[in-house]
Amino acid sequence: MAMAKINQEAAADGVVDMSELLHTFTNDMACRIVSGKFFLKDGRSKLFRELIKDTSRLLGGFNLEEYFLSLGRVGVLKKAVCAKAEGMRNRWADLLDKVIDDRVSKRKSTSDHKDDDFVDIMLSIQQEYDLTKEHMKALFWCDRHIS
Repeated sequence: MAMAKINQEAAADGVVDMSELLHTFTNDMACRIVSGKFFLKDGRSKLFRELIKDTSRLLGGFNLEEYFLSLGRVGVLKKAVCAKAEGMRNRWADLLDKVIDDRVSKRKSTSDHKDDDFVDIMLSIQQEYDLTKEHMKALFWCDRHIS
């Protein structure tokens, strides 16, 4: 897909934003590794990129309380940041719940598991290691941020 985009723009004498192209490519690859080709449906790939961008902005943001200690005593900023973080956590949880639920229903409908990916592997060892859905979501989150 990345090469097709480059070829298309080259044929039209256009310009390619390589930063955006490589960012999209690496996110799509990570999505495919974790949840296979099913991640691209229902706009999940776009949602995934938005969540990564928003999470990075939240974690790497400027903290006024470090420079203006008196603001820390008020606690208003802390409450606002905590509310944003909680909203972000809920958005991630909803997305990962959908990925797991879709895969569970797919596994029930087909007996062929030749295209196993990380989600399938986690589901296959779920009983053996007594993994809950919350454990799997935490592992998916870690896998995405380590790679």
